[in-house]
Amino acid sequence: MTREQELLEQLETERAARLEAEKKLEVVIESKASELSSSAMRLSYLIANMLEGVLVEDENRKIILVNQEFCTMFAIPVLPDLLVGADCTESAEQSKHFFSDPESFVRGIEIILKNRVKVIGDILLLLDGRTFSRDYVPIIIDSAYRGHFWKYSDITVQQKYEDALIRSEEKYRLLIENMNLGLLEVDLKGKIRYANQSFCIMSGFEREEIYGKIAENIFTEAKNRKLVRNKTESRNKGMVDAYELEITNKQGLKKWWMISGAALHDKDGNQIGSTGIHLDITEQKQLEFTLRHAKQLAENTAKAKEIFLANMSHEIRTPMNAILGLGKLVLNTDLTTYQRSFLESINTAAENLLIVINDILDFSKIESGKLSLESISFNMPKLLNQICKMLVLQTEEKGLQFNVHIDTKISPVLVGDPYRINQILLNLLSNSIKFTEKGSISVDCRLVESNDLNQCLEITVTDTGTGIEKEYQKKIFEKFSQENVSVARKYGGTGLGVAITKQLIDLMDGKITIESEKNVGTKVTILITLPIGLLSEESVDGKENNFMKNLKAKRILLVDDNKINRLIAKTILSKEGIIVTEAGNGEIAIEMLRTLSFDLVLMDIQMPVMDGLTATKLIRSEINESIPVIALTAHALKSEMDNCFEAGMNDFLSKPFEAEKLIAMIAKYIC
Repeated sequence: MTREQELLEQLETERAARLEAEKKLEVVIESKASELSSSAMRLSYLIANMLEGVLVEDENRKIILVNQEFCTMFAIPVLPDLLVGADCTESAEQSKHFFSDPESFVRGIEIILKNRVKVIGDILLLLDGRTFSRDYVPIIIDSAYRGHFWKYSDITVQQKYEDALIRSEEKYRLLIENMNLGLLEVDLKGKIRYANQSFCIMSGFEREEIYGKIAENIFTEAKNRKLVRNKTESRNKGMVDAYELEITNKQGLKKWWMISGAALHDKDGNQIGSTGIHLDITEQKQLEFTLRHAKQLAENTAKAKEIFLANMSHEIRTPMNAILGLGKLVLNTDLTTYQRSFLESINTAAENLLIVINDILDFSKIESGKLSLESISFNMPKLLNQICKMLVLQTEEKGLQFNVHIDTKISPVLVGDPYRINQILLNLLSNSIKFTEKGSISVDCRLVESNDLNQCLEITVTDTGTGIEKEYQKKIFEKFSQENVSVARKYGGTGLGVAITKQLIDLMDGKITIESEKNVGTKVTILITLPIGLLSEESVDGKENNFMKNLKAKRILLVDDNKINRLIAKTILSKEGIIVTEAGNGEIAIEMLRTLSFDLVLMDIQMPVMDGLTATKLIRSEINESIPVIALTAHALKSEMDNCFEAGMNDFLSKPFEAEKLIAMIAKYIC
């Protein structure tokens, strides 16, 4: 092959390679063009479907791209594609009529285009009430300005919401100000970021004095800072609460604030601190302290009153016990008619005085909430008959007819407090006898309602006495209340009997009503519901009768510092054949119990050298845990009874006592 042929062949090979390279380049160019076209299409589609209005202009302010939202926002009645290539030089002048400040709108665009600096969130107000937010981004390619990008967003709803929020916040700030509530906002570190004027007045500080400072370090004493930190942590966890805090204001005065706090968030929901509303409750706290002091004083007064009543009870009941006890003992001896008459009058006067004492003590116990009701089995018909037997002589002396009717359907065993029911009926019947000079007195007890568990009884006491004025009937249940002064002078009494009766019935969940007509008579109706007891249960009276057994030769230690009281008790006990040994105080009794044997101890409470409570505690701890000890005391308050049981006593009997009750109680423990 010649040299020329070789060159031709080489040239042909190079040409073929060049053609192949050109084909490949064409493929690459076509591929890149396709990719660019796809990207452009995607970008165009994205912009076209944006919810914001978009306008892209070149460096000569010719439109490169615009979307439908832009046309809609500015009421341009042309499709976006038809606007491509349009000149926007005069567009600001053409669109300025949309805006509330047209000239400002035009000037704003001129300044932005001149500076060619990115602008974000430029707020534009329109005449129709809309609000636009405008962004401007210059397009720089290879350090050369190639146009710009406009984006308009309709933020009318958002702006209205923010404006409403601001107005609402301002309204509540004003409300808090007008209510003299201190508002304080702190960041997450507890630094003060806002305080309203009311808070500044409350604390004594000016805003500039406290801004940026830790709130708890300014107002809170060291002893309360842990509480404040705990409350702050609770707020940060989303809890809302209120608490009282003692603070020191700028002047060094102690104040009390009621603080209600909650977490504080930004518009994105991120916690940025906490806010607290403060109310100055210093005056209320001072009133609270005053009331607490007054309450304590009242409690101390009530306690002093109780102690006074207990002492008065003891001081009055001790001689009363002697008068009544000795009087009853003397009545059992041979007396002349005159002597018996005088002695009976003395006993009657003493018993009336005892009623007055009992009324005052009962009312005191009821008022202090220390009166409790028994819940024991008893026979209602038998109880009523016993009461009537006690009073029949008084009605006969006044020439009154006494009528008693008891429903035969009443259960033979009911459960309740027979002693208080006895007291209620004695009060009512005694009043009827007292205020009735002629005619009759009637007692009617009938069954109103019954089921397997309870019976509702209606007890009516009717008389033909002086009656009660209608005006006075409204306040008849008030304590120390009597119709008029002449009633107190003529009939005596404390004016407590009916009030006590009402409160006892209330304690039983019963009801009492009074119907009366002046100079005609009075009708008192009681409704009480009592549980039905078992027929196998013995009544209280039956139990007492079973206790009345032979007491002869039983040895009893009688401990009392009062010789007359010992004489009365010894006389009563000796008649039953009981051997009585006397001791003048608790110390003597302890020595006797260490050396002698007794079946039972009758123990007075208030004695010199050693009182009955101390002596009983020593008996239980050192001598005998089981020997019955019965309190015989002139104290009649429930608190005294509780003290007796706490000391280890078995039972309690107040002076003056009935001989039968004393014997029955002793028999209960040693027979």
